[in-house]
Amino acid sequence: MKIIDIPDSKFIKPNPDQKIILLSNGDVIQNGFKIIKLELRLYFNTITQKSTRNSIITAYLETENHSIESIYDEGDLGIDELEKSTKLLTNNLGLSGLILRLIISLENILASKN
Repeated sequence: MKIIDIPDSKFIKPNPDQKIILLSNGDVIQNGFKIIKLELRLYFNTITQKSTRNSIITAYLETENHSIESIYDEGDLGIDELEKSTKLLTNNLGLSGLILRLIISLENILASKN
C-alpha cells in the first residue's frame, strides 16, 4: 500500500524536483518492517493565491509491502535546503528518529484501515 500522509497532497507531483537517498541497503528492520529505502524529497511549488513560492521536503520510506511519504519541512525553502536537511539528519540527529516516526505513522494508518 502506498500512503501519502500529507494534508494537502495536491502539491506532491509524481516525481520530486530533487531527492537524496539516505538508506537503500535493505538491512534495517524496525518494528517488524524491513526498510528498503529512505529518501528526502524536495518539491518546488508556487502558491498562486499568495504569489509566494512554497516548497515541501518530504520523507519517503519504502518497506517490503508498504511505502509512506510524510512532510519533513515546508515553507520558502532555498534550492540547497535538501542538502542542508540531509546534513542535519546524518551528522546531528541520526536517521533512526525519522525512521521510527515514519513507521509509527505507517502502523497507525494501517491499523485505522482495519
